[in-house]
Amino acid sequence: MQLLGQWTSLGQAHVLLGGGCSCGLAAGSLRLEEFEQQILDFLHDKYRASGSGTVTDLLRERAGYAPAKSGSVAALLRAIAGEPAGERTGEWLPLLADLKRTLDSFDELHRSR
Repeated sequence: MQLLGQWTSLGQAHVLLGGGCSCGLAAGSLRLEEFEQQILDFLHDKYRASGSGTVTDLLRERAGYAPAKSGSVAALLRAIAGEPAGERTGEWLPLLADLKRTLDSFDELHRSR
């Protein structure tokens, strides 16, 4: 639930690109959602390569994931949060750690602007 809150909060912010370069030209700004498909593609590829069918199934079935086409990080986080605690909890921990690192990185970039 904390990651879902962080995702929502970060999704409301913009990250300026090029604002700190020596040329002084602002390249524009991006929203976190513009990276959403890349984040989901990365997670899918990582967990498919590791043989984690549970994670790739969750991405497809509960997050609406289709490679390079669609998916929702918010839906993914809601699906994980809605899972009853138990034997599958351990399967989500590496995925949640990957998402946390990604969101923390984006947050740090946003705060530095």
